[in-house]
Amino acid sequence: MKKIFDSLTIHKAFIKEMKPSLVTDGYAIHRSLVDASAIENLKEEADRVAQAAGSVCVRHLRGRSALFDALCVSELFLSLLPEGLRPVRSILFDKTEAENWPVLWHQDLTIAVTERREVSGYGPWSEKDGVPHVQPPVKLLQNMVTLRVHLDDTPATNGALQVIPQSHQKGRIDAEMLRTYDKGKAVTCACGPGDVLLMSPLILHASRRSEVPARRRVIHLEYAREDDLDSELQWFDPVN
Repeated sequence: MKKIFDSLTIHKAFIKEMKPSLVTDGYAIHRSLVDASAIENLKEEADRVAQAAGSVCVRHLRGRSALFDALCVSELFLSLLPEGLRPVRSILFDKTEAENWPVLWHQDLTIAVTERREVSGYGPWSEKDGVPHVQPPVKLLQNMVTLRVHLDDTPATNGALQVIPQSHQKGRIDAEMLRTYDKGKAVTCACGPGDVLLMSPLILHASRRSEVPARRRVIHLEYAREDDLDSELQWFDPVN
């Protein structure tokens, strides 16, 4: 494991200025941030975890893998984020030829917590894999950052994420506004192995069904401020 994170630290020196800006446009891509040898190890671990879970969408990675737990809090990844953020959710997505699903335009509006409590400003509630999820106040979401690590080649034809720059500045977008929102300015975030995409959970994003289906493994990590959550609630973030 140490060898993997040694290589990640080396790549820290090659971080370039983020264009487009995470703050103004709501997303940013760092190219070739994770080297090929580290990617191969992460692929092996992703396959092990997915096989053990029996799913192509595996939640709570930190509790399933010491490697992914260490990755979430690596010096390199934390250096990409505003100060004071900690990992609060970790998911593996693995599109394959057999599991080739489209994702409609949406924002990521829910967080995972340890238990349901009726707190002002939080709701509606739902449950995913037995864990309570809730929509928090928009201010909390505005301070969050999502980091997506690409393990495979993900061009436009293989389900690359699409985003609408600056849409995160609109706050929470209701169904009617989403229906009429101008999608003509959408950008396709084509990425290769080792590329890291940062984005606001409030940015409108989607992905098409792969036209040339191939493996498309992505490690999806969400970061938030500990104290932004109401004191009556606790983040659900199981670790080994």
